Amino acid sequence: MLRITITVENPTKDFQDRLIELLKAHAGQVDLDTAWTYDRARRYYLALPARAQRIIKEAASREGGFVSANDLRDEESSSLRGHAAPLKRILEKGVREGWWPAGMQPPIEAQGPGFGKVVGYHMSEDLVSTFRMAVDGA
Repeated sequence: MLRITITVENPTKDFQDRLIELLKAHAGQVDLDTAWTYDRARRYYLALPARAQRIIKEAASREGGFVSANDLRDEESSSLRGHAAPLKRILEKGVREGWWPAGMQPPIEAQGPGFGKVVGYHMSEDLVSTFRMAVDGA
């Protein structure tokens, strides 16, 4: 097996598009690194607005990676509307900007009965320490 790691800082859009097309053409032989690393987690966290950062910070600081919606509510507002939308947007932006490859799994997932209501957010236990270090280093 041959393992090649490529890092391209600030690629032009044309270069990035051509490289992605090349990789797609050889997808059967290419294994993308979609793991959350300290650097990726830190970049993700820093790109989020403050309310979404709080969700990541609270989940990463708790045993089991779960933070309840009640713990995220503050005295000013009992609504969490709009807090979580940036979590998905930044994940998508990271792909567009070349911060990480397509296929990265969201680091945190809403938990709840659906229909916009959440009882909390859960971060996989294998990501908690990575995101805790990223938040602490931010």
